[in-house]
Amino acid sequence: MKPWKRLPQTTVDKISYRTVVTKTFEMPDGQTGQFGTIWPEGQVFVAVIALTPERQVIVARMFRVGPEQVMDELPGGYVDAGETVEAAGQRELLEETGYRAGTVRYLGKNHKDAYMNATWHFVLATDCVYQPDTSHQAEAEEHIETQLISIDQLIANAREDRMTDAVGVLIAYDELRALAN
Repeated sequence: MKPWKRLPQTTVDKISYRTVVTKTFEMPDGQTGQFGTIWPEGQVFVAVIALTPERQVIVARMFRVGPEQVMDELPGGYVDAGETVEAAGQRELLEETGYRAGTVRYLGKNHKDAYMNATWHFVLATDCVYQPDTSHQAEAEEHIETQLISIDQLIANAREDRMTDAVGVLIAYDELRALAN
């Protein structure tokens, strides 16, 4: 199968803090179609699987408005212009949880949804230590409770729809199983 041909008719709309990009494509049968996507084209995010020296996983427990439930999420967010994925992961971990990463290693990336312009990157941070003297500040709409859970609980959360970053756990699965043993 060949990629569809993108046509120049594109519209961009802002809805709250979301961006909706409507793209036009010529499909294999010659018909054209318009498709709504979210996030600006080229948007980059990072999520961090963070572990303490005792191999406890640091999660950001928060209410998620889509599923309307409290979930244990991987700390993460936007990668700023000029920032590496690893540096963004360290920054987001500190801002959201107050933990400073020891070692950070890139794991992989994915597109969470077929209609999302953004790419999510995942990093593994080990030997993370809480910095009580560091003023960490999540964004205003992020009401976060930092929790420590086991690697087994993280994997269960991914399997049982208790987090939205489950693909990051899949990307790290073999390494997490090795660290748990």
